Amino acid sequence: MRLLLTSQPTSSHLVTGLVPLAQVARALGHEVAVATAGSMAAELALHSVDCLALPGVADQQAMRTDPELTVRYGLPTEMMRPGKRTVYAANWRKFSLAYAGPIALELARAVLALDWQPDVIVSEPTEHGGRLVASVLGIAHVTLDNNPLIALERQVTEPMLRQQLVELGHHGELDAPRRAGVLPERCYPAELADTASGYYRVPGPLLNQPRLRPELLDLAEDRPLVLLSLGSLALTLCGMGEQLLEPILQGLGELSCEVILTLGGLSGQIMGPVPANVHVTDYLPQAALLAACDLFITHAGFNAFREGLTAGVPMVALPSFADQPVNADQIVALGVGERLDIDSFTAADLSNACTRVLTDPGPRRNARAIQRELLTLPGFEQLVCDLEALPVPRMLSACQSGDLRP
Repeated sequence: MRLLLTSQPTSSHLVTGLVPLAQVARALGHEVAVATAGSMAAELALHSVDCLALPGVADQQAMRTDPELTVRYGLPTEMMRPGKRTVYAANWRKFSLAYAGPIALELARAVLALDWQPDVIVSEPTEHGGRLVASVLGIAHVTLDNNPLIALERQVTEPMLRQQLVELGHHGELDAPRRAGVLPERCYPAELADTASGYYRVPGPLLNQPRLRPELLDLAEDRPLVLLSLGSLALTLCGMGEQLLEPILQGLGELSCEVILTLGGLSGQIMGPVPANVHVTDYLPQAALLAACDLFITHAGFNAFREGLTAGVPMVALPSFADQPVNADQIVALGVGERLDIDSFTAADLSNACTRVLTDPGPRRNARAIQRELLTLPGFEQLVCDLEALPVPRMLSACQSGDLRP
């Protein structure tokens, strides 16, 4: 099988789901490549995954800073709500339309121009060009679902994708959506339960991950260990760092815990004193470290949400944008933690929420139950087998234990 994976040129979209799938598929003897912007080639090489660098496909830095691309794609020109720690709600509808519109069209054209004919295409949820390509070529397409917000936006994205299909000169049907979930079904919003194609377990932590700093081994062993990470994007938005870090540091300082605060290369944004129990680092092996933690304070991006559940760790969520509020609601609904309002939370709110989750056995018990449930899901080896069993052209029949279906 020739398996083509397509992704937006962003590590968080690519490395945590598609890279493990590529590695598993290649180990099973299949030919695999990732089609994305050339800016991701070096990172993919670290994981020994072939990159089909697409000419003319913009990288994320260009999309965020080039005003011509902002106009061409219809991206929002203002992100943050004045005086708030959240973005304009309407912005994410604009992003959905841009991803399903001109951005998808550019990638689809670049892929169709390649001398590389796939048998199956798998995309991460924000990359829709792969589905357009599959529709033109008459082959199967599956979305590896690590962003449930995208599936919830289908009433907006489906008409836009049909328009792009016409732009490609194809007047047939748009390939029917199929999802491969990476958590148990109940961890996704209930609205997606009837449309999911199957559920699989992501392999363990990747190789070539950052090392834990040796000095972090000297933390007090008689106190709970808390990990706080706000992801790769939130602190880069205008004003977010200074607005968030002050109450966060104050709240963490009130805890009788050892706290590791990872800032993704942005530790220079800390302007004031750091409490003695807070240990700041830029990068760390998050998925592996979570297994040693008692609490995870998270922005509730889907990858962080999944890693917390995989480790069986209760969470306190500080969601800001995109799918984060959806995932934070799931944290509460599943009984594995609490959600705070990022616009209004105070240092006391944060410390009190952490104390409640740490002292109540319920969130830990519920997180461990989901951790065990995850272990019952078939692995990516089964996902690869199910992908190989998808018939060509697009008519599907039920597959075996992975249950990938239309």
